[in-house]
Amino acid sequence: MNFSQFGTAFVLGIGLVAAAHAEGLCKSGEAAIFNCKLQKSISSLCRSSDARVLTYRNGIEGRLNLEISDGGGERRRVFHFSNIPYSGGGEVHIRFSRSGYTYFIYDKTVKSDDGTISSAGVVVYKSDKKISDLVCGNDASIREVAYHVITKEAYRAIGAR
Repeated sequence: MNFSQFGTAFVLGIGLVAAAHAEGLCKSGEAAIFNCKLQKSISSLCRSSDARVLTYRNGIEGRLNLEISDGGGERRRVFHFSNIPYSGGGEVHIRFSRSGYTYFIYDKTVKSDDGTISSAGVVVYKSDKKISDLVCGNDASIREVAYHVITKEAYRAIGAR
């Protein structure tokens, strides 16, 4: 193998390793719909490669705080999608619940005098009281596929930052 062939093989090998690496807390064979780096953890919503199962995970690599899955297909509708357009932006939510807590992952863009302001994060309610509003430290957004694969519901304001 000459130097040129070695270089090509090396670059292709790096590309395959990068393609096999999962984003955030998604596992190999899953694609991230949302990946948010919080101050002390990561929140990821992942879609299985066969597009049948959605799973939300929060935690750090090697230790999960929370994992919620829809089990795939139409059997259990765990995740609910809503959005509202704004002049110069909009807001998107994905809602899910467990054990008396309701979680919203969100992505919003609003127009300001200085341009647009974008934010994303996780808002948590216990009953009707907001107990947490965490903002992503990375450029997180809810991917377009969510608009097509998650059960839609009416929009309601969640008071996200």
